[in-house]
Amino acid sequence: MTQVFLHPEMADYFVEYSFTDALGPEGRAVGQRIVDDYTEEKLILLRSLRFDADLSFLRQVVFYQKWKFKKLATSRFETVPDSQRARDPEIAEFVTDVFGGDWGRFGYFMEQVHRINDQVRRTLDTVFAGYRFQTRDVIWRFTETRVENLHFDVDRGCDNLELIRLYVNLDDIPRIWYTSGTFTATAQQHYQALNLARFRDQPTDALLLELSKKVLGGWTNRGRESAPKHLVLFEPGDVWLSDGRAVSHQVVYGRRVVSSLFIASRDGVPDVTKTFAHRLAELHAREGAPPPEPRTAHSPAERARPLQGKQITDLRASWEELSEQQRQNTIVRL
Repeated sequence: MTQVFLHPEMADYFVEYSFTDALGPEGRAVGQRIVDDYTEEKLILLRSLRFDADLSFLRQVVFYQKWKFKKLATSRFETVPDSQRARDPEIAEFVTDVFGGDWGRFGYFMEQVHRINDQVRRTLDTVFAGYRFQTRDVIWRFTETRVENLHFDVDRGCDNLELIRLYVNLDDIPRIWYTSGTFTATAQQHYQALNLARFRDQPTDALLLELSKKVLGGWTNRGRESAPKHLVLFEPGDVWLSDGRAVSHQVVYGRRVVSSLFIASRDGVPDVTKTFAHRLAELHAREGAPPPEPRTAHSPAERARPLQGKQITDLRASWEELSEQQRQNTIVRL
């Protein structure tokens, strides 16, 4: 049961679907709704997915705290035949650091890797049917992560690429995230002040880095960001989808998560209007245009119209104070 502590000043962009619905008679329609929400900068909880693997064993595995093992593409390990693993320098280093040189335990670990990676691939192939992926990496993050900075993902060379990221919490404790503004809302709000029009002909990652530094605070300000944030506790077994370029985020704490990095070129996406590149072009076209003429004074009726918005949520509410009906919800919004 995922807990989301919503900030009252920010949009609620959390949605959820049952994966079994994507396999049923209306599967294509459900899959399209998930794709639409993903490209419309939502964070999607994908329910009713159970991974057939030895989780008790995996929860005893701890990657050595090296930068190269922070985001380990086990999909590359899968391509190395068993007979050649000992001659692969990266694998040999990994087995020494993680399993103390025990190749038998590493072999069993790779059996679990195959099981989980295959299910991640089947899940994304089901949801993103029609996408032609040129890269299908599955990343294992089994190092301890503490207080990253709030950021948009900066992926170099991603200008005309669509990136699909799915996450699975394999740990026995929640993975804790903060999330903040979406790309479109953040860029639109600060477009003129930061002169983002100058990034029109620059790589996309330059603009994302500018927003991360100037709006969210950058690495040196991690843990002390002043931006409004939602707090999310992804429970053990939770599966979620989120484009890190579209939803700003930070890991506050986590130990064991599997993620995907599936990449499709622009011509590999069935509908090019469902791409990050298309949204970026629309942003520049809209915000880079001359400002509209100033409006005349509001009419009395307009001045009297009450502001519309979500009811303010009491962020002091605790789990124990929730009603039984609230506890039974899949996403608990506090």
